[in-house]
Amino acid sequence: MPGQHPFMRREKTMCDTCGCQGNISTVSSESSASQTSPISSVSEMASIRQPFAERVSDSLQQAIQVVIGSHRKPPRRIKSLLNGTVLGHPLHPAITDVPIGSWMLVAIFDIIWLISPLNYAWAARGALIAVAVGIVGALGAAVTGLTDWSDTYGSERSIGLNHAIFNVTALVLYVISLVLRFTTAAGDSVIAAVIGFAGLAAVLYAAYLGGEMVFTKGTSVNHTAWEAGSDDYEAVLPVEGVEENKLYRVTAAGVPVILLRHELQFFAISATCSHAGGPLDEGTLQGDIVECPWHGSRFCMRDGRVLTGPATTKQPRYDVRVRNGHVEVKRIGEH
Repeated sequence: MPGQHPFMRREKTMCDTCGCQGNISTVSSESSASQTSPISSVSEMASIRQPFAERVSDSLQQAIQVVIGSHRKPPRRIKSLLNGTVLGHPLHPAITDVPIGSWMLVAIFDIIWLISPLNYAWAARGALIAVAVGIVGALGAAVTGLTDWSDTYGSERSIGLNHAIFNVTALVLYVISLVLRFTTAAGDSVIAAVIGFAGLAAVLYAAYLGGEMVFTKGTSVNHTAWEAGSDDYEAVLPVEGVEENKLYRVTAAGVPVILLRHELQFFAISATCSHAGGPLDEGTLQGDIVECPWHGSRFCMRDGRVLTGPATTKQPRYDVRVRNGHVEVKRIGEH
């Protein structure tokens, strides 16, 4: 099976009492972390015949992953912070409001100043401050955006690269505009305003591409948002065959769920990674922590919370009980 964990086995089970059946996936907690992801690695996608943009993307992603994508704890925590894991919301889209809002304000100030430079000198000063604020915000947006982009691939990655190129273009234009605004020559101020208008056009098109990534490609969208779950307990498998420290993939109300028996307790969360839809049942289990095989997001099986990103949204969790020799699960409505 494509993308199947090398230490995972799938079994068909039939409940003797109620007849419920389904596929069960189990993963040993001692499973190797070297599972094969269904997403090709950056190095595997590289090719001499690749377009220039693809080679640039490969090199840039590799550089980002060296700095913040390592499985070592300090870089991993930094990446989680930049992803917005601590906030429970992607950080990048929140920061982008700063440069876009500031630079739109610059355009308004510049128009006012161009109408009458002598009467509206205050508008020129306001534009200068707004340009500087936008540049600072753009730097933060660039860092968080590149962090999110490092986990993309395919057409999503291509759109993201164009998104970054137009944002960098806007940033460079506004830096030039800022330098010109510090001069006293009126001609330089007019040129600075014109360059600012060009920068605004670039950043607005970049924002359009960012929306394309989110609304068309589903970048940074919670992939468990539409899971309905079950309103009542549903038997998923006999308790007799459930071993300690193994992940079991079951289905409840048509939704894939992973079940864990750990230290004589049962825990269950959605089997679909909230970050990009990865199959958590094919991931690595360490104690009561499961790691997604696609991008390395780690979740606590006890409550579904995100321990490390790139995921920012906790997993939907299920209440588990044992009744009449069967394990039963019910969606907890807090998610």
